[in-house]
Amino acid sequence: MSDYVSSVTLDVNGTEIDDFKSFTDNERELHKPVNLMNTTGFMKATQRPGCKVDYVVPVDGEFDWEDVKDGRLSVEYENGKRVTFTGVHTLKIGEAKVDGDNEVVRTIELGAKKRVKE
Repeated sequence: MSDYVSSVTLDVNGTEIDDFKSFTDNERELHKPVNLMNTTGFMKATQRPGCKVDYVVPVDGEFDWEDVKDGRLSVEYENGKRVTFTGVHTLKIGEAKVDGDNEVVRTIELGAKKRVKE
């Protein structure tokens, strides 16, 4: 998959938000080690998909991140691939910071029920 993201869009209750500067897909744990009598075994881990986005706060007002429940986040890559997160909820709202472009940016951590590669 290409490392270059062309667009990130969050759809919540009919409202589309695309004011994002960056996207980070959280790491995924596939298996967990299990101690056995004379060896180590492995069991499948429960998936907890999520991501972090850097949200550029618009001049006319900030989106209310506390209301994000059961949203849909679509990440489109330049090579045409897409990753969709469904059942998106806000987990953490980071502090606002001014970056080098004089934009106010806030890091938002999102959790999801499902992650699908299309």
